[in-house]
Amino acid sequence: MMFLAKMQPAKSIEALPARPWLRWVCGVLIGSSVLLDCLPSAWANDTAADTTVIDATATLPRQAAINGGLVVLDLSALTTPASEGPLYYLGNPVWIGQLQANGPRVAVIGVGLSASGEQALTGTPAGEALLNFNVVAGEYPEQRLRIKQKKYVSPDPDQLARFSREATQQKAAYRVFTTPAHNDLHTAPTWPTFQWPITGRLSSPFGLKRFFNDEPRNPHMGIDIAAPTGAIARSPAAGKVALVGDYFFNGRTAIIDHGQGVFSMLCHFNKVLVQAGQQLNAGDPVGEVGATGRATGPHLHWTVSLNDERIDPRLLLAEDAPPR
Repeated sequence: MMFLAKMQPAKSIEALPARPWLRWVCGVLIGSSVLLDCLPSAWANDTAADTTVIDATATLPRQAAINGGLVVLDLSALTTPASEGPLYYLGNPVWIGQLQANGPRVAVIGVGLSASGEQALTGTPAGEALLNFNVVAGEYPEQRLRIKQKKYVSPDPDQLARFSREATQQKAAYRVFTTPAHNDLHTAPTWPTFQWPITGRLSSPFGLKRFFNDEPRNPHMGIDIAAPTGAIARSPAAGKVALVGDYFFNGRTAIIDHGQGVFSMLCHFNKVLVQAGQQLNAGDPVGEVGATGRATGPHLHWTVSLNDERIDPRLLLAEDAPPR
């Protein structure tokens, strides 16, 4: 059964509450901003256990009205043409369509880890609220680690300059909004079907509050899946390769545009098997697992960006962990 956060214009209501299964234990990353979304959990000697149980009967994507979560808003309360979009959250356009064929028209909104309290869906980037919803704080645990290699805690000026250039490039990729040509009331786009990009052990889930040598760092903005070197990582959904690069923190990376502000970033590849502009079906090969960039062991990092907010990829999936 699918639960929509059914909204009324100009009235704030509670969206779906945080659920215990969304309070996930996460592994180790380092640094800040976009490029640091996919640093390795391998620095941790004690990998945190993931005890989450996800409701496998829920319609995808799952809702979680918490920071780092996802909210689905029913647009039936809005008058046409407002319900047809574009619509915005924090100045960025949001995904509009149907979750299933012949389903109601909805907005699917990614909620960043910094969000809290009342949020607004607007008709223009800086417009007044059309619909309001509330976000509560998820309980993301802390992890404190001692890092022997100080450069991983405090990069030198050359490394920081390279990081700045690469962060700008990746942020620009995330902010492209591809609108489907068939976006109308009769043929509204359907939410893409996602699958795990690789088999393996979920070594580092989403959202952990990190401290390295007692210095606070940004939370983990994705998930890590331990897999052997050379294992093939596949596209988690259909899309177009938006960006391919070899980055200081991420290593060899591919970003895939799934449409309407939905992106996957897969990184630390030993070898990237795709090119920018290439069209992919779900399950097509993207790269070979490696340990490039700041990684001490082979694994795949997967970040999901929705309306330029990083969310837990597991909200898009039917299982709480990849197949082994």
